[in-house]
Amino acid sequence: MNFSTKVQRIFDSFMFKYIFSKKFAVQFILALALVTTAIAGGYIYLVSYTEQDEVVEVPELSGYDVFEADAILNEAHLSADIVDSLYLPEKKGGEIVDQEPIGGSFVKTGRKIYLTISRYGAPMVKLPNIIDQTLPLAMAKLKSYDINVDQIINKPSDCTDCVIGVEMNGKKLVAGSKLSKGSKINLIVGEGATGEKISIPMLYGLSLDEAQKLLNLDGLNIGATPYIDCENSEDSLNAKVFRQNPRPSENTMTTRGSSIDLYLTSDYSQIPEVNLDSIKSLLK
Repeated sequence: MNFSTKVQRIFDSFMFKYIFSKKFAVQFILALALVTTAIAGGYIYLVSYTEQDEVVEVPELSGYDVFEADAILNEAHLSADIVDSLYLPEKKGGEIVDQEPIGGSFVKTGRKIYLTISRYGAPMVKLPNIIDQTLPLAMAKLKSYDINVDQIINKPSDCTDCVIGVEMNGKKLVAGSKLSKGSKINLIVGEGATGEKISIPMLYGLSLDEAQKLLNLDGLNIGATPYIDCENSEDSLNAKVFRQNPRPSENTMTTRGSSIDLYLTSDYSQIPEVNLDSIKSLLK
């Protein structure tokens, strides 16, 4: 037996005894535990690091109600935070009207999206004292409180062209009465003994609300309001005045409190060409 063979046999015998020794078993278990811990720690760190840096696109939430928006954000691994509410009569209560960050931007998962919603109900205001005030002054004061005038009713009185009473739904109102913003009231206006005559304003190109405000400023009311060529509710909302009866004319006069019939259409080609800016300037 040569020398190298003897050395190999001695080494093999040593390794065999070492592998099956108690010391090797302890060291092997410790080494295995260290490797397992290192792998697990690395995996946890990798997952955590990946999740923190993951970005998602912010959904566009305008027009959704707050519950729908919350569900959409949760699905995108984002969260909602309502920071403000606005009174917008043309919007449904709880509808999303603004968001930050905006839809289409990219943020990390878990990010809060700050939402502004439309209020569920109109805030309350107190009716200002407008009794014995002139109609133009009363109208201006009501406008500052966001209270609208539905009808102007003329009654004989020594106080010509001044407000002598306020009503809503057939009930008399007094200064301090609580109303929702945007409420419509009726004004009782003294016509005096002369039955004052006024010219009929031009209303072409105005919306129904704009026309009503301009008529109210002159102590007039809206009569019939037929909608022509309006096929759906959106057409009606966008309709403008293209005809009125009586027609506007410097020579045509009417009594305060009279009604003007307005014809509205969403086909703007039917509206006569007028200086709309000049007409709307009267509303400011």
